[in-house]
Amino acid sequence: MNMSKKSSHKILLCFFIIPIALLLLIYIGFTFYFTNHFFYDTKINGLDVSKMKVNQVEQLLEQELNTYILELHGRDNVTDYIYGKDISIGFLSDGSVTAFLNEQNSFLWFLSFFQKKEHTLENCISYDDSKLEEVMQSLLFFEKQYIQAPKNAHIKYEKDKGYCLIEEELGSTVNKKVFKNALSHAILTGATTLSLDEQECYKNPKVYSTDENLLSLYEKLSLYTSAKITYNFGTVTEVVDHSVIKKWLKINKKKHTVKIQKDNVRAFVDYIGSTYNTFGKTRHFISSNGNRVSVSGGDYGWLLNREKEATALIKAVKKGKTVNRKPSYIQKAASYEDADWGNTYVEINLTAQHLWYYKDGRLIVESDFVSGNERRGWSTPQGVYDLTYKERDAILGANSNADYRTPVSYWMPFNGNIGMHDSNWRSKFGGEIYKTNGSHGCINLPVEKAKVIYENISAGVPVVCYLDPNYQRKTQETEKTEQEKDSNKTEETNETIE
Repeated sequence: MNMSKKSSHKILLCFFIIPIALLLLIYIGFTFYFTNHFFYDTKINGLDVSKMKVNQVEQLLEQELNTYILELHGRDNVTDYIYGKDISIGFLSDGSVTAFLNEQNSFLWFLSFFQKKEHTLENCISYDDSKLEEVMQSLLFFEKQYIQAPKNAHIKYEKDKGYCLIEEELGSTVNKKVFKNALSHAILTGATTLSLDEQECYKNPKVYSTDENLLSLYEKLSLYTSAKITYNFGTVTEVVDHSVIKKWLKINKKKHTVKIQKDNVRAFVDYIGSTYNTFGKTRHFISSNGNRVSVSGGDYGWLLNREKEATALIKAVKKGKTVNRKPSYIQKAASYEDADWGNTYVEINLTAQHLWYYKDGRLIVESDFVSGNERRGWSTPQGVYDLTYKERDAILGANSNADYRTPVSYWMPFNGNIGMHDSNWRSKFGGEIYKTNGSHGCINLPVEKAKVIYENISAGVPVVCYLDPNYQRKTQETEKTEQEKDSNKTEETNETIE
């Protein structure tokens, strides 16, 4: 019974010891094997060297170099190749492979089933640098048709759009120094592909569209040129948009600043003034007699306030406003037509010695008058004025150095001390009285006519004084025709008597 138990124990012990011994043997065997062989899943320069010895790995590396090709990928889908044989590539055994093997702990060989190991050899490959330089220069990347210089992001003015932010262009100009270093590293490490973009081998723009300074300038330019100021001068419109505002701006590209040049704004305001101001200009219109006449002089008319308008324009542009704007004026007129006095005005025909007063387009009164004495040099000046004020029972000459004091009932000055008033000392008006027996320059009117004008007029009403050459010509022609008619009548009478 005891012998049987002992035998059972021995059998059981053998059952456990023998497998363990076998496993130990296998472990020791693999441990010894991997003292001079690389673990499973080991790569050097991308080559699988699992279970290889050092000399086998070096032979494999040498074989690979004999057929070595480096594939180069550039921008715009340009691809080229460098062949190992063209640069005399070769393998140098410097002990690096042995060093990789010695890094292994052969007792931990079983871990290689779960871990991968990759090594890179950088100093075991040789090549002819001068041949590499020659091959590099012949690559497609350096041919003219594949070279495009990089362009910085920038701001550009386009006629139909205004200022636009133009994005950078990467181009395809290779930085030779960087490219050469990338090639050398790829060859020495046995790499088979190289992306010029990934290795940053291209010359890049210095300014990108994300540049804060550039964006700040663009935003300010966009704001300024988004402004749209519209002026209406009667039926004519002037628009200040990006095409006009552009001429006012001074851009410092280096400092990324923009300044509105006030002198340029003033120049635009001057253009508006010279085009639409009527103050001091000659007007052309059809007189109440139906003649086309001209009048110049006087102090009436549109007169732009240059400085105030320039300042207002700059403020509107800085805020990017879109607005219909009425200009700032020193003084205004009633209309933007050539006859800018509108439809309420006094029309004084100095040649015809006749005036008309229209109110809202309706004739209120017309009358002959006597103007300034032509012989004494007191002729009433022509021009367009506005009525300064009106006064009842005034004394002419009282507030001046004049040698006369003349009381009038209705005093309506429009040009300094020259005005319209009643003249109860005259019994006749019109004709050629003014030439020898005219006034000191005022418009002498019959009392009843002066009264009607006075009662219907107010300060600021335009007064248009003009000469009418055509009226003179018509008068002469009429007199000649009447003389001819009288002569013909006399001849007819004589013939009848005879």
